[in-house]
Amino acid sequence: MNIFQILIQSIKARITPILTKIKLFTKPSFILTRITEFIKTFFTKTLNVKPRNKDDYYTIGNWMVSKKLAFAVVIIVGVLSFVYIYSSWSGLFPGRKNDGIKTYDYNDVLLKFTKGNVRIRGKSGYIAYEGEVSKGACNGQGTLKNPSGIVVYQGNFANSMYEGQGNQYYQDGTLWYQGAFHENLHSGTGRLFRTNGSLEYEGEFALDMKEGQGTLYDMGHNAVFNGQFTLDDIKYSDLIGKKANEVVSAYKGNRIMYQAEGERTRFMPDISAMTVEYMDEESIDMEASVEQVYVLKDSFNTAAGPVKTFSAISQYLGQPVYVGVSYATLPEILTVNRLNVQGGAYVLNGPADVDMTSVFTEYTEVNDYDEEYEVYLHTYHKDGLLYTFVTEQGLDTFSFYYIKAENLADVK
Repeated sequence: MNIFQILIQSIKARITPILTKIKLFTKPSFILTRITEFIKTFFTKTLNVKPRNKDDYYTIGNWMVSKKLAFAVVIIVGVLSFVYIYSSWSGLFPGRKNDGIKTYDYNDVLLKFTKGNVRIRGKSGYIAYEGEVSKGACNGQGTLKNPSGIVVYQGNFANSMYEGQGNQYYQDGTLWYQGAFHENLHSGTGRLFRTNGSLEYEGEFALDMKEGQGTLYDMGHNAVFNGQFTLDDIKYSDLIGKKANEVVSAYKGNRIMYQAEGERTRFMPDISAMTVEYMDEESIDMEASVEQVYVLKDSFNTAAGPVKTFSAISQYLGQPVYVGVSYATLPEILTVNRLNVQGGAYVLNGPADVDMTSVFTEYTEVNDYDEEYEVYLHTYHKDGLLYTFVTEQGLDTFSFYYIKAENLADVK
């Protein structure tokens, strides 16, 4: 028994040092240390060896470069190239995916030399784009997604911008716009949708705004107005000079007609407007024509966007031709009363007294009204039109405005 134990101890004494060395040599830290030392020693010897004669140099023009140094540079470039190729492996080769579509990082240099269908990863690693590329940019048909994987645009690209026909979506994936684009903007013919999916507008666009001929729809997909648009809103001034039947043809929404002697006011709530129509005694058909258009909005659209203050309005329309107190006309009274009903709070000096008789659901006769109700006006003149903004004295904002032609005969 003692002999057997002695034999085992003798074997263990010989094997243990071998196992210890194997364990040491296979440790990642040991391997990394040896590799680091080897690389350090290699480059130290390579860069520290001083050339002894001209055969140890490469002659390039008037320059002499150490062969050892050149060799070290080649090694370094080779290692860096290997690292780059390895990191770009998925972009160089389709991989094992069945569709065979290459995937690149958004800043991958190889994209500049790629043409065809690819996938591009965003900065955080999600697939941001899938579609055609060429000349280092998105060109052709493609799909753009947000980090949540929801499509934000699907259609044609040019130089990585929306160009041509496409669909644009809200951040939740609901269709926002369908139609023509130019340099990322709605430009041309298209359809605009609300966030709830209902169609809002169909017609012409320019610079991301409604511009040109178009049709406006209510929440129930019913066409309520067909006509001219500008600066992303109805071109209200285009209604001036039109016959009553033309207004009826253009506006299909709810309406209320107010009649007072020879003056007729048509309220069109679906487009926040009122038209004032007068009988043209010189017209053969004796049909009423629109002389004024009231806009029941507290903002005014300009090329720079909606503005609400007189200082901003003056930058677009110039200095006012009149500022002061005036007794309200019947259309002004009707507009003031309408805004007081809509807003739930007093507008200007509150509602005015009006004696009216309802004849039909959409037709009301005005018998009398408060002719001493005062309003404060800012009137501007531009391109043959008078723009009057109704407000309270001392305020830099307004409650509504109306437009009329300086000479109605010029627009008929």
